[in-house]
Amino acid sequence: MNRNKNKTLLIHIGWHKTATTVIQSYLARHRKQLVRYGVCYPVIEVRSVYGRIKHCDFYASIVNELSPGGKKYDVGPFDELFHRSLKEIRASGCPWAIISDEGFSAPNPGIAQRMARYRDHFDEIKIVAYLRRQDLFLESFYAQIIRQEVSRAGAPFDKFMQRPDTRKRLDYAMVLDWWADEFGGESIVVAPFEPHIMVPDPVTHFFHLTGLPAAALDALAVAATKHNISPPREITELYRYMNLKGADFHENVLTEYLLESEAPLTDTKYLSLADRRKILENYREGNEKIARTYLHREDGILFEEPVREYPNCAETWTGLKPYEVLNYAMPAIGGMSREIARLRNENQRIGSVRKEIYRFLLKLYGKLTITK
Repeated sequence: MNRNKNKTLLIHIGWHKTATTVIQSYLARHRKQLVRYGVCYPVIEVRSVYGRIKHCDFYASIVNELSPGGKKYDVGPFDELFHRSLKEIRASGCPWAIISDEGFSAPNPGIAQRMARYRDHFDEIKIVAYLRRQDLFLESFYAQIIRQEVSRAGAPFDKFMQRPDTRKRLDYAMVLDWWADEFGGESIVVAPFEPHIMVPDPVTHFFHLTGLPAAALDALAVAATKHNISPPREITELYRYMNLKGADFHENVLTEYLLESEAPLTDTKYLSLADRRKILENYREGNEKIARTYLHREDGILFEEPVREYPNCAETWTGLKPYEVLNYAMPAIGGMSREIARLRNENQRIGSVRKEIYRFLLKLYGKLTITK
């Protein structure tokens, strides 16, 4: 066995919607420079769907092994990617290594069991988990899976929140228990994802939380950028109907267009105050266990941000009727998606054709208005 002597592996498991992309983008952007400070962020990936900023192929390879119906993703086997990561980490000579993908927080104990193979190769392993209050996570995560290319879901929000897999994903204590079973409770590093905690920024907090060398932050500045911002719920609803019709779209361009239109958009929130409280009560015991076990908080309070009612959420939002979404929804979107697909095929660098796409979208302005 070739053990990585005196080396620490950080397995960053998310959760989703906790600035994971911000952290991953920083690590990927400075991958070569970080080696000088003793930090290896291995490539592992063979696809470039996410620009190789995170280890989604690694997660996908585990899903393939765990899927009863056979291979779901076109990626190499886990064993191949596992050994590739070890080879790169050893070659770097770094005392720190990081593997990061929010998919690792999915509600399946087999993920932690597969990743446990790393135990024989490192002196120390830390499982790093950022947790967002369940009601806020649910709203943000829903908007993401609706517009995400790999999922393109079509369920309305009120149905999505009742799904068994959604409920399991909100059970943070259960998922952390699976990781603790494989790596030991002392290996679990938890931080609530709340504004007053994530200061001055998520990357700096990640370095301080895990003990990564602060000198790297001094030399490699953290850019003040945001990623995966949730669009207003009307735009998410538009995407949902497009998903149901099988339409393709480039969500960044489409969101940008709709935000600049005069459509009456409201908020990114969906839940009523009563439903927020109900969700948090369902996971109260688990949250208290996390607070006491991993944060050593005697009061058992995991999330300190007050629960409140948001504008336009007197009742939990159930979506819009098709005629409310767009006057000429599917014909217009069909033409838009075909044009965007054509342009993307001609030039994969979408930024260079953004103006051409935008001019096309403007031709449809007037038709794409949400009716009251």
